Amino acid sequence: MRIEDLSRDSAIALIDERLAAGLETKICFANAQALNVACDNPDFRKALADFVVLNDGLGTDLACRLKFGHPFTENLNGTDFVPDYLGRTDQTLRIYLVGTNDDTVARAAEVLGHAYPRHSVVGYRNGFFQDRQDIEQTCAEIRQSTANCLLVGMGNPLQELWIAEHGGKTGAKLFFGVGALLDFQAGRVPRAPEWLRGLRCEWIYRLAQEPRRLARRYLIGNLVFLGRVMADARR
Repeated sequence: MRIEDLSRDSAIALIDERLAAGLETKICFANAQALNVACDNPDFRKALADFVVLNDGLGTDLACRLKFGHPFTENLNGTDFVPDYLGRTDQTLRIYLVGTNDDTVARAAEVLGHAYPRHSVVGYRNGFFQDRQDIEQTCAEIRQSTANCLLVGMGNPLQELWIAEHGGKTGAKLFFGVGALLDFQAGRVPRAPEWLRGLRCEWIYRLAQEPRRLARRYLIGNLVFLGRVMADARR
């Protein structure tokens, strides 16, 4: 998988340049969990070949150090990068949110609308689709809203696979797979203290908040990822 090695400023400039040129732009934030999934899921790997993949988290940084002898230029985790992009982009966006549950996505839409008044939140819906007809109807509603930016928060790999298969039907040009961002924005899931985020250890805080749901991902998953990284570095 190709992961771009960019500073935050360069990543924002790249996205804006692509949008100004009329290019459809799909963004994935690749952390250790996403890369583990990509190792086991060929459909996910294939889909990400058409994404701009940015590095997210300490595990991905460690992999870069071991394989290439240097870290990534900057940590571009989606939870911080997407709000930063919305605040700094030269583009004026019409944003549609897809993900989480009805109450949470509605609250996230309200918060984002107040935080970034230069943009417009033109619609939202939950991330649970009943069938293909439900998806097609949602794509039609997004087209009618004239949204040009989708924030899709359904977790890896569902959000990226959804964007890859259905994004072209929405009429939007910019797609972010945002994971738990909508939950964070709505205040349903608390962020780690800033000092812990600065140490790149927010995953420890999230594990403490939701141990039953996240233990396999962070404890077993991180060990599996580390083993894969060390095996690859020896090649």
